[in-house]
Formats: sequence, structure tokens, C-alpha cells
Amino acid sequence: MLIALLAVLGVNLIVLVAFAAFVFARKRWVKRQPGAFRGAIRVARGEVDGLRPKWGRGYGHWVRDVLVWTKGPFLFRNEVVGTDDLQEHRSALPGEVKRLGDDPAVIRVGAGSAAIEVAAHGHDAELLAGPYRELLGTTVATSEGL
Repeated sequence: MLIALLAVLGVNLIVLVAFAAFVFARKRWVKRQPGAFRGAIRVARGEVDGLRPKWGRGYGHWVRDVLVWTKGPFLFRNEVVGTDDLQEHRSALPGEVKRLGDDPAVIRVGAGSAAIEVAAHGHDAELLAGPYRELLGTTVATSEGL
């Protein structure tokens, strides 16, 4: 039905297949970045370009004290957020963040005059902490020694 509608509208099927292949290849590449985690992000206080006060899904990874956030669902754009400090680390409240497992972890970090909250599945809590792991007393196993 959908293919017939798109054909009537003049959209070529090969264009749709190429687009889908690109999206899946991009998702695979983003997921395989070192330290990547799936989660949600929102602005808790202030304003940060490219981010909203509502939870938005995507993938994140840390590069030193900079959070690189790849926005879902198509994963086309990266938002780069320089962070100053860890303000809070906690478990998510019931119903606060959906689709991240039973016990998602949430961190609040300062970004200039703003604050952002990032949530991830509980088993990704160490990756979520990023450069602030030492403050929390957690460690992350790396593949460098293997």
C-alpha cells in the first residue's frame, strides 16, 4: 500500500531503498563509535542550540569533556556540547524516561550557563558518566589491553 502510494506520487523505489540503506549504515557506524551509548537528552535549565527541554532520543559518546550527541531517528545531525561540571548523578524517576530499561541512569552536567540531562540504560551508566567516571568511582573496561 505504501509503495503504491509512493509510486503514484512519483517516488522511485530505488531512492527509498538507497535512503533506507544509508540510514541503517549510519546507525551501525554511530553505534560502533568507541564509548557510544543509546539514550535520551534534554535541556534542564537555560538554552543549548539544537537541544530541547523535552527528552529526545539518540546516541552519545564523550570526547574528553565534550558530549557528541547524534539525534535520532535518522541520525543525520550531531550536536556538540562542551560541559563544565557534573552537577548530579541519579537513577531516573519512575516514568521520567521511557524505553531505556527498568532502571535508567541520569546525569546532569553544566554547559556554560545551561544544564543538560542525559539518560541511558542502567548497564550503560559507566559510559554515560564519561569524563566524570572518576568522580563517581566507576571504571570502564577498554579494549586497549585485549
